[in-house]
Amino acid sequence: MTDAILVEQALEPGRVDRARELFAEIDRMADDQAVVDVLRSEGVHTESAFLQHREDGDYVLYYIEAEDGEQVKDVFDALVDDPEGETDGLAEFVRAFDAVTAGEPQLADAEPLYHLVDPERPDHAGREDRAPATDGSDAPT
Repeated sequence: MTDAILVEQALEPGRVDRARELFAEIDRMADDQAVVDVLRSEGVHTESAFLQHREDGDYVLYYIEAEDGEQVKDVFDALVDDPEGETDGLAEFVRAFDAVTAGEPQLADAEPLYHLVDPERPDHAGREDRAPATDGSDAPT
Protein backbone atom coordinates (compact mmCIF):
# COMPACT_ATOMS: atom_id res chain seq x y z
CA MET A 1 0.00 0.00 0.00
CA THR A 2 1.25 3.47 -0.80
CA ASP A 3 1.71 6.33 1.65
CA ALA A 4 -0.42 9.45 1.21
CA ILE A 5 1.67 12.38 2.42
CA LEU A 6 0.88 16.06 2.89
CA VAL A 7 3.94 18.29 3.09
CA GLU A 8 4.20 22.05 3.47
CA GLN A 9 7.04 24.40 2.62
CA ALA A 10 7.18 28.11 3.33
CA LEU A 11 7.97 30.54 0.54
CA GLU A 12 10.26 33.50 0.92
CA PRO A 13 8.29 36.74 1.34
CA GLY A 14 7.52 38.37 -2.00
CA ARG A 15 8.42 35.26 -4.03
CA VAL A 16 4.91 33.94 -4.81
CA ASP A 17 4.92 35.07 -8.45
CA ARG A 18 8.32 33.47 -9.08
CA ALA A 19 7.15 30.28 -7.34
CA ARG A 20 4.10 30.19 -9.64
CA GLU A 21 6.39 30.54 -12.66
CA LEU A 22 8.59 27.68 -11.46
CA PHE A 23 5.68 25.39 -10.74
CA ALA A 24 4.17 26.15 -14.15
CA GLU A 25 7.54 25.22 -15.65
CA ILE A 26 7.71 21.91 -13.81
CA ASP A 27 4.10 21.19 -14.81
CA ARG A 28 5.06 21.70 -18.47
CA MET A 29 7.99 19.33 -17.93
CA ALA A 30 5.84 16.62 -16.30
CA ASP A 31 6.55 14.06 -19.01
CA ASP A 32 10.23 14.93 -19.51
CA GLN A 33 12.49 11.99 -18.77
CA ALA A 34 14.40 13.91 -16.07
CA VAL A 35 11.20 14.54 -14.10
CA VAL A 36 10.01 10.96 -14.58
CA ASP A 37 13.40 9.67 -13.41
CA VAL A 38 13.18 11.72 -10.20
CA LEU A 39 9.63 10.52 -9.51
CA ARG A 40 10.68 6.94 -10.04
CA SER A 41 13.76 7.24 -7.82
CA GLU A 42 11.57 8.76 -5.10
CA GLY A 43 9.00 5.98 -5.55
CA VAL A 44 6.33 8.65 -6.17
CA HIS A 45 3.13 7.74 -8.01
CA THR A 46 1.36 11.11 -7.67
CA GLU A 47 2.58 14.56 -6.70
CA SER A 48 0.48 17.71 -6.71
CA ALA A 49 1.36 21.18 -5.42
CA PHE A 50 -1.00 23.83 -4.06
CA LEU A 51 -0.37 27.43 -3.04
CA GLN A 52 -1.74 28.42 0.37
CA HIS A 53 -1.90 31.96 1.74
CA ARG A 54 -1.88 32.19 5.54
CA GLU A 55 -1.49 34.97 8.07
CA ASP A 56 2.10 33.86 8.72
CA GLY A 57 3.06 33.78 5.05
CA ASP A 58 2.69 31.84 1.82
CA TYR A 59 3.21 28.09 1.60
CA VAL A 60 3.34 25.37 -0.99
CA LEU A 61 1.43 22.25 0.02
CA TYR A 62 2.42 19.00 -1.65
CA TYR A 63 0.14 15.99 -1.83
CA ILE A 64 2.27 12.92 -2.54
CA GLU A 65 1.41 9.27 -3.08
CA ALA A 66 4.53 7.16 -2.72
CA GLU A 67 5.74 3.72 -1.79
CA ASP A 68 7.81 5.04 1.13
CA GLY A 69 7.74 8.57 2.55
CA GLU A 70 11.31 8.26 3.87
CA GLN A 71 12.57 7.37 0.39
CA VAL A 72 10.89 10.51 -0.99
CA LYS A 73 12.62 12.64 1.64
CA ASP A 74 16.02 11.00 1.09
CA VAL A 75 15.94 11.49 -2.69
CA PHE A 76 14.63 15.06 -2.34
CA ASP A 77 17.38 15.92 0.16
CA ALA A 78 20.05 14.50 -2.15
CA LEU A 79 18.60 16.45 -5.08
CA VAL A 80 18.72 19.74 -3.18
CA ASP A 81 22.20 19.02 -1.76
CA ASP A 82 23.62 18.23 -5.21
CA PRO A 83 21.44 19.62 -8.03
CA GLU A 84 23.98 18.54 -10.65
CA GLY A 85 23.94 14.94 -9.38
CA GLU A 86 21.15 12.79 -10.75
CA THR A 87 18.84 15.53 -12.02
CA ASP A 88 20.01 15.50 -15.65
CA GLY A 89 18.46 18.74 -16.83
CA LEU A 90 16.76 19.84 -13.61
CA ALA A 91 19.70 21.50 -11.84
CA GLU A 92 18.69 25.02 -12.92
CA PHE A 93 15.13 24.42 -11.73
CA VAL A 94 16.32 23.03 -8.38
CA ARG A 95 18.56 26.07 -7.78
CA ALA A 96 15.75 28.50 -8.72
CA PHE A 97 13.28 26.59 -6.56
CA ASP A 98 15.68 26.72 -3.60
CA ALA A 99 15.83 30.52 -3.97
CA VAL A 100 12.05 30.94 -3.51
CA THR A 101 11.58 28.56 -0.58
CA ALA A 102 12.21 29.40 3.06
CA GLY A 103 13.51 26.33 4.80
CA GLU A 104 12.96 22.63 4.43
CA PRO A 105 9.65 20.99 3.57
CA GLN A 106 7.87 19.62 6.64
CA LEU A 107 5.07 17.14 7.14
CA ALA A 108 1.91 19.21 7.41
CA ASP A 109 0.30 19.38 10.81
CA ALA A 110 -2.81 17.59 9.60
CA GLU A 111 -4.50 14.40 10.69
CA PRO A 112 -5.14 12.00 7.82
CA LEU A 113 -8.76 10.87 7.83
CA TYR A 114 -9.04 8.74 4.71
CA HIS A 115 -7.45 8.04 1.34
CA LEU A 116 -9.50 6.55 -1.47
CA VAL A 117 -8.18 5.32 -4.78
CA ASP A 118 -10.23 4.02 -7.68
CA PRO A 119 -8.75 0.57 -8.31
CA GLU A 120 -9.34 1.08 -12.03
CA ARG A 121 -7.65 4.48 -12.19
CA PRO A 122 -5.73 4.93 -15.48
CA ASP A 123 -1.95 4.92 -15.03
CA HIS A 124 -1.46 8.38 -16.45
CA ALA A 125 -4.63 10.04 -15.15
CA GLY A 126 -5.08 13.65 -16.17
CA ARG A 127 -2.16 13.72 -18.60
CA GLU A 128 -3.92 12.71 -21.82
CA ASP A 129 -3.73 16.27 -23.12
CA ARG A 130 0.05 16.47 -22.68
CA ALA A 131 2.59 16.30 -25.44
CA PRO A 132 4.88 13.24 -25.45
CA ALA A 133 8.17 13.37 -23.59
CA THR A 134 10.75 15.58 -25.28
CA ASP A 135 13.32 12.80 -25.37
CA GLY A 136 11.09 10.81 -27.71
CA SER A 137 10.52 7.97 -25.27
CA ASP A 138 7.09 6.46 -24.92
CA ALA A 139 7.86 4.84 -21.56
CA PRO A 140 4.82 4.62 -19.30
CA THR A 141 4.90 6.56 -16.05
